[in-house]
Amino acid sequence: MSTLLRGLFIILGHLPLPLLHGFAVILGRLVWYFPNDLKRVTQLHLDLCLEELPLADRDQIAKLSLSHMAKAVCEAPAIWFGPQARIKAWLNDGQARDKLRSVLAEGRGAIILCPHIGSWELAGLFCSTVGRITSLYKPQGAIIDRVILEGRSRLGAKLVPTTGGGVKALLHALRHGEMVGILPDQDPPWGAGVFAPLFGLPAHTSELVTRLAARTGAPVWFCYAERLGHGRGFRFHITPAPQQVDNPALGAAMLNQGIEAVLTHLPEQYWWSYKRYRRQPAGSMNPYARLKR
Repeated sequence: MSTLLRGLFIILGHLPLPLLHGFAVILGRLVWYFPNDLKRVTQLHLDLCLEELPLADRDQIAKLSLSHMAKAVCEAPAIWFGPQARIKAWLNDGQARDKLRSVLAEGRGAIILCPHIGSWELAGLFCSTVGRITSLYKPQGAIIDRVILEGRSRLGAKLVPTTGGGVKALLHALRHGEMVGILPDQDPPWGAGVFAPLFGLPAHTSELVTRLAARTGAPVWFCYAERLGHGRGFRFHITPAPQQVDNPALGAAMLNQGIEAVLTHLPEQYWWSYKRYRRQPAGSMNPYARLKR
């Protein structure tokens, strides 16, 4: 089964990016025009998080977000298994590369945060062209894991699971002046996070970034890949996380503050359909309860 899946991904990966993105736009429009949970969750999040925007603007962001979510899925085979020369062309952002190299030149390694915005799969590959990087991944099952691991490591990245052993591998990499990659905007399991405000709402937030930064002194930076229109490629953004993200008492709040800044930069390219607030403090109202009415 994994061989068949890999073969399919290789075939899809050689299709032109404008074609893949064009198909994704059609999928996104279908999701927008028919009732479904992806649309409802996206609209709910925008109502809660960007309530200062007019309704028409929020609806436009929601419509584009659903298309970008589809683009992330459709472009993955091209990123993981597409022609090497095309990948290198997409990653050819000298300004972003120089900025990341200057961070690593300090010799303390770097904690690289890649939220689910734009082409987050490509952001990880970009970092692996600058230096050694060890990235966390959440196991999805044996068959799909083989494909994901091969694709994400094609340019030399080391992938480790979200386990105790994986965290030890991150510490080892940082102590050797290398990068580690983390998706910072996921809801961690109970016991692995604290509640911190995200757009004014309590969000269950991982403490891993704060703990790694506090133990190693490594700087924390965001890296995300903005999709350019009409399949023209990507632009990379390297921005520092807020100060005190390594503070045990304030770190989670500072992390979410940095995530807010990234999301408001390109709100239409964010994965708003993910139920980020599904875990809530005891006694708090579930923000998704209204979707069941």
